Amino acid sequence: MRWTPWKPWWRQAGTKESGGKAGRGHLKVQLASRQCSALPAAATRLLSSPFPSPQRMRARPGPLWPIGEEFSLLTWQHRLFTSLWGKIKVGGLGLLQCIQEVLKTWSHWSIQIVDVIPFLRFFPNPGLRRLKQAIEKRDHIVEKQLRQHKESLVAGQWRDMMDYMLQVVAQPSMEEGSGQLLEGHVHMAAVDLLIGGTETTANTLSWAVVFLLHHPEIQQRLQEELDHQLGPGASSSRVPYKDRARLPLLNATIAEVLRLRPVVPLALPHRTTRPSSISGYDIPEGTVIIPNLQGAHLDEMVWERPHEFWPDRFLEPGKTSRALAFGCGARVCLGEPLARLELFVVLTRLLQAFTLLPPGDALPSLQPLPHCSVILKMQPFQVRLQPRGLGAHSLSQSQ
Repeated sequence: MRWTPWKPWWRQAGTKESGGKAGRGHLKVQLASRQCSALPAAATRLLSSPFPSPQRMRARPGPLWPIGEEFSLLTWQHRLFTSLWGKIKVGGLGLLQCIQEVLKTWSHWSIQIVDVIPFLRFFPNPGLRRLKQAIEKRDHIVEKQLRQHKESLVAGQWRDMMDYMLQVVAQPSMEEGSGQLLEGHVHMAAVDLLIGGTETTANTLSWAVVFLLHHPEIQQRLQEELDHQLGPGASSSRVPYKDRARLPLLNATIAEVLRLRPVVPLALPHRTTRPSSISGYDIPEGTVIIPNLQGAHLDEMVWERPHEFWPDRFLEPGKTSRALAFGCGARVCLGEPLARLELFVVLTRLLQAFTLLPPGDALPSLQPLPHCSVILKMQPFQVRLQPRGLGAHSLSQSQ
């Protein structure tokens, strides 16, 4: 967002000055109430269908899967369904390639150094030029979708999140001290949901698979929990997300993956609005603060055995997740409710149908890629999917 024309009012959105109502903080609360309870039917079917799909399995020449690519495609399709399109239209994959180019360029050292030494943006920088070109292309596609949604908008009805946000824009603000929600907010909220939720969710799913490959005993317990709740081989059964408390170990496993491998280890930069202090250190007004989320997750003063993959820590009576993988406060990640839904549903479907096995004797590395910058990525790996149960057997027979 730092390279967009929305900066002045976008920074104000959700802050005390705007009453915290018109911007991302208030918008997130409204979207959260819709994201997990009123998903478009096509999106619900997408997440509830077998993963990987029988068509994708038939297309694979062998038993090994680059599972990260499958997660990227699935989360991308789901974000298109729920957030912007209502259904995937021509050009959707073009936008995916554009978003991937933005993320790839953004992670390059020539861009990251501008955050550390801001005045370097005034010097020739091919990486910065490529990033701006990719962002212009992205904005053109999103603006086209905005126009199409406005032209077909029906009052009181919404096909996806963009429809819902545009209806809020059309409503005059009645609350004292609240600002007006603008189309620019809708534009950048759509970008947040796409960029902030596609590769990041796919990476978290990949980290979950890697940890389960290293801890087959946890995977076995998860499958036993699913079999107990749904019945063995019940590939067509599912636990609704609103009933996720029925699968406490799965929820604890997701929390532990987010704690150990927050996909974005450093939160977005913030600027102090008044003098403050943290642990005795004075912080002047106007200081840029970058929260170290991963550091907080590995703090020995907060977590017992912090470097160990131990989902049971969240199963102890009275224990709740104190992880900050999605940030906190008014600028908490806009897509958190949708990301948590995707993590829960996809892992449920995957572990119902398959046992995850390493491709050979060697396990994938638990060390992230060096110099991966914004997103904490794992090293490339493949996984062997062994069908389990009657439902998975019928799926394998369709190949």
